[in-house]
Amino acid sequence: MTSRERSLTAVARVNGSFAILLAGGCAAISPREHVQESIGLVEERTGLRPDWHAPWDALPPPWDGQSTLALGDAVALALRNNRELRAELETIGQANAQLVQAGLLQNPTLNLMAMFPEGGGRSMLRSSGFPLQPLQDLWLRPARKRVALAELQQAVLRVADRAVQIAADVKVLYARIQYTRRAIELTRANIEIIDQTRELIRAQQIAGTATLVEVNVAWIRSLRLQSELLTMQTEHKSLKRELLMQMGFATASDAWGVANLQGPEAEMEAPLPEEDLLELARAHRLDLQAAEWQVSAARHEVELMRKEGWPELALGLGFERAPAPRSQNPQLSGRVGNAVAQAAQGGTGEGAPIMPFGPTEREIDWTVGPMLDVELPIFDRNQAQVARAFHEFRQTLAEYDAVWQSIASQVRDSAVMYAQAYEQVRFFREAILPEVERNSEIVREAYRAGTEKVTILLQVQEDVITTQLEALRFVRDALVTRAELERRVGGRLTLPDLTSENPREHKAEQQDEPH
Repeated sequence: MTSRERSLTAVARVNGSFAILLAGGCAAISPREHVQESIGLVEERTGLRPDWHAPWDALPPPWDGQSTLALGDAVALALRNNRELRAELETIGQANAQLVQAGLLQNPTLNLMAMFPEGGGRSMLRSSGFPLQPLQDLWLRPARKRVALAELQQAVLRVADRAVQIAADVKVLYARIQYTRRAIELTRANIEIIDQTRELIRAQQIAGTATLVEVNVAWIRSLRLQSELLTMQTEHKSLKRELLMQMGFATASDAWGVANLQGPEAEMEAPLPEEDLLELARAHRLDLQAAEWQVSAARHEVELMRKEGWPELALGLGFERAPAPRSQNPQLSGRVGNAVAQAAQGGTGEGAPIMPFGPTEREIDWTVGPMLDVELPIFDRNQAQVARAFHEFRQTLAEYDAVWQSIASQVRDSAVMYAQAYEQVRFFREAILPEVERNSEIVREAYRAGTEKVTILLQVQEDVITTQLEALRFVRDALVTRAELERRVGGRLTLPDLTSENPREHKAEQQDEPH
């Protein structure tokens, strides 16, 4: 095998190797699998499975002014159509693309140089890489993929956590809308009773058994309730429109209703001990798990920066072809002279052919061999970037603890507020409301017996409505604080026993100083 054939064989082998590497660099960029993972987390924590693979609803539902929007439907619409949530969803695709990019090898480089001899002749060819492939990917690629994978897991968890937050916000808005709707009805009923009382007092004033001051007191009370009614109606509309925005229908009509708010007679789940709530939060808060992955990503970033300080290596195949002199007799006269000389030699039959005017023989020498490009890490060993990455890692550790501290404080605060609202509802149901109803029955019987004035009866009825409104306020507070508590423990108070996919990092192993 000639030197030329050997060189071409070596080139073919190198090109085949790079073809294999190129095939291995092809990877799927679709984030569908990771979106499904986030959807599963949302379903576990809210009981609803959002369809994020389908586009959101472009047109609002045709409200007819009589339809009742159920709480489950409101949450489902928000999880599907909320624009901020759908924008957050795209971070999963971005992080997945970064993971794919982290697994790709650098493109090889190929350069070719041609040197043209002065006066003509065959040019010299030289290549310093055919092709030249950087080798640092062999040790940087795994570290890059670990960093990118941790960031992808953060994105998956943060999107699901954002969905849990939106579900809780919808529940809070829905409870407040239920309360304002019922409060408007009770306030109107209260205004009717006060107006009836005022008319009776006015009749008594005309008869001389009541004073003008008594008439004015009832009138002023009616005016104040009318002012409160206007405030409630405005708040009711504002809450409904805020709920429409959460559901992705900010421009839709608010001519729809919600389910009736259950009164204090409805049983509520008793508060859980704080220890159990904190344990739930530590196990199931998605933003806390995302913070864990952020710590993991920062730790792998330190490892990556250390490896980037290693010398850069590149391996390729180099070759060179030496130049050849130009021909010495390109003209017709030279060829004729050579023919004459060969004819004379043929006459004697001795020796090699004589070509006095012939060209000198061209010697084309090929040199082929491997090429190694090595960096000398004399000045820059990436020590500054390693130190930066290490301090960022320490920062993420502190941020992780700060997230947990905030979660624990929120859980304990919500637990106290829910326990208070729960006890208030129970107290109104078992003590206050029965006494108010008993007093109202006594006054009605006294009025029927003629021993009590009708004004007293109306005042007692007004007190019944006012007491019911106060009880409903605590029912609302219980629903609101329960929704907030569910969000702060991770989604629901009856979550299944889930296990985090990433084991907790041992902080003792993460405190190493960078070398």
